[in-house]
Amino acid sequence: MELGKAESQTAISTEKCWKKSSYKRQCLFWILVFYGAALFYYISMRNDFPYLRSVRRSYSPVQKIITARHAFLINTSGCRIPHLEAFNYQVQPYLSKVNPIICSDKPLLVNSNRTALFIETSALPAYGINDIRELKCCYKPFFRVPNDDSKQFDNSVKFNETCTTFENAAEVNEEFVKVICAKNSRHISEHYHAFTPLKPKVEKRCSEIRHNISEEIQDSLSILIVGMDSVSRINLHRQMPKTVKLLQEISAIELLGYNKVADNTFPNLIPILSGLTEREMKSSCWPEEYLPLDDCPWIWKNFSSAGYRTGYGEDAIPISLFVFTNNGFKQQPTDYYLKPFMKVAEERIAHEKQYTASLCLGPQLAIDVLLNYIYKFASTFSRKHSFGFFWAASLTHDNINYPRHADEIYMKFITNLIESGSISKSVLILLSDHGIRWGKFREIYQGRLEERLPYALFVLPEWFRNKYTEAVTNLHKNAARLTSPFDIYETILDFIDLKQLENLSIQKRSLELRQKYPKPRGISLFLPVEETRTCKEAGITPEWCTCYNSTDLPLNDATVKNMSMILIDHLNSLLKVHKNCSQLSLAEVRIARVQVPVENVFTTTQDEGLLDYVLVVETKPGNGLFEAMIRHHVKTNEAKVQGFVSRINTYRNQSACIKDHFMKLYCFCKH
Repeated sequence: MELGKAESQTAISTEKCWKKSSYKRQCLFWILVFYGAALFYYISMRNDFPYLRSVRRSYSPVQKIITARHAFLINTSGCRIPHLEAFNYQVQPYLSKVNPIICSDKPLLVNSNRTALFIETSALPAYGINDIRELKCCYKPFFRVPNDDSKQFDNSVKFNETCTTFENAAEVNEEFVKVICAKNSRHISEHYHAFTPLKPKVEKRCSEIRHNISEEIQDSLSILIVGMDSVSRINLHRQMPKTVKLLQEISAIELLGYNKVADNTFPNLIPILSGLTEREMKSSCWPEEYLPLDDCPWIWKNFSSAGYRTGYGEDAIPISLFVFTNNGFKQQPTDYYLKPFMKVAEERIAHEKQYTASLCLGPQLAIDVLLNYIYKFASTFSRKHSFGFFWAASLTHDNINYPRHADEIYMKFITNLIESGSISKSVLILLSDHGIRWGKFREIYQGRLEERLPYALFVLPEWFRNKYTEAVTNLHKNAARLTSPFDIYETILDFIDLKQLENLSIQKRSLELRQKYPKPRGISLFLPVEETRTCKEAGITPEWCTCYNSTDLPLNDATVKNMSMILIDHLNSLLKVHKNCSQLSLAEVRIARVQVPVENVFTTTQDEGLLDYVLVVETKPGNGLFEAMIRHHVKTNEAKVQGFVSRINTYRNQSACIKDHFMKLYCFCKH
């Protein structure tokens, strides 16, 4: 009911009511209740309650401009991605204030900087120590050990037998150390610290390679990639406004049309790290999943061959990129490899587990430990060539609101990198793999789109922006184009030889690109991406493409019922070979939308009789929620599931009877 109509009706009721004096008190009471409720509703809708109001107040001004002026975030002749409001009425029920994460009631007793351990004297009283001389501390180095056992070759760690004692502080030349402290022979603290010491063999290799490269020092650029799991571009703005504001202040370039290419983390990061799809990788260098991944063309190999120090690390080993469904590497993949450290720390001092990852390592957040290591890596090699890829999943993997905890942490981390000069000769690339992939938020239409639209931002040094003007201009233009992880890969490779980015070189390469047909799947974002680009051209398959206009359908529509049965039959065909898994039946259709394939909207050479139905169905047994796209050829009346079927609620132990990680999404065990 409109507010004006409600007021007029209330006025009539009030006049009648006051004519009966015996009911004046009751009438007055109900009138006050009505106006109070109306006022509360009005305030809540305008301000979204205190939590949302505080978030909205610091929300990105870029978003406000987009909201006011455009119905589409990306609006080209090849792709239209709808603009999504971060705080619309559909989203608000899933946003909530999160309680602080308290890892310990005691502070960190022994801390570290880039080269040394030191005792935090302010922490002594919390451990019952009045005089630092009562405290006895030592550190014990540990390191990765190669192993031929296929189940252990990326998991073996060895500790030194000697524990070196220290007082107050100690210079450390090792990578990883365990620190033990005692009072009166009683163990009171155990923690783990990681360092980035110069390695003679690595320095020799880099020096020899760089000696043969004619390049002025100001034209060299290091690469620092910092990723965060399961955070959409909109949720970055929604939950981390301080970080977004800082990035805008330092002229970060944000890709508004960055679209994922696969379901989960691994197949979305493989294109960035190799230029390949997961299927291409399996056919070329990784034929069996139990085999190590050493032989694949990882991008850090390109940088290593160019005289760069390389580093790679994550903060949640059980769900990490090369561990969750793979066996990792036989040989250490990069010069600096954080996995052995995180594995030991997680096994011994991790706690506060939320769903799939532990939030805390001793008294520190796991994400803090990772970012501290990244800072050490960047500052150690601030005047040297380096390539670093780091991934944070512990805090953000499972909860749409938990990135809020990371806002202050990331803002300080980026500020420290800038103020210390650690990235004055580096490009900082911040990105994610996808949005939240499961849960109630994922079930709504905006949740579906956000899942497919992660974030990607480039922070370039001022001197670089001033010198390579045409390349940077193209990057700015491409921020409003459809882009994908394949483009990130090609862009990163361009940093190896900055002569490729000089204005004359960009002009020549741009002309060559315009003349190419078909266009390459991955395009360096320093070159012009044509505004006619479609998902197909960018390597984005139909089920992940967001370049659609779609319409809701009645759930009882006959075509919807028919398409839902096609989906059920498809799932059962996948499950048929797994005898321990139940055959599924349709419990209900939750969501149904129809959309015209993007290639039909923007080209005239395609079959105009195609319709794509996007369905979310619930199955039994097990109450699984599955989302899929079914493409219907209207002229021939043929229909087929397109690509991957997403599981958008958790399955936990429902599929414990099988080992196939792909089929675990669909299997409901019979027993």
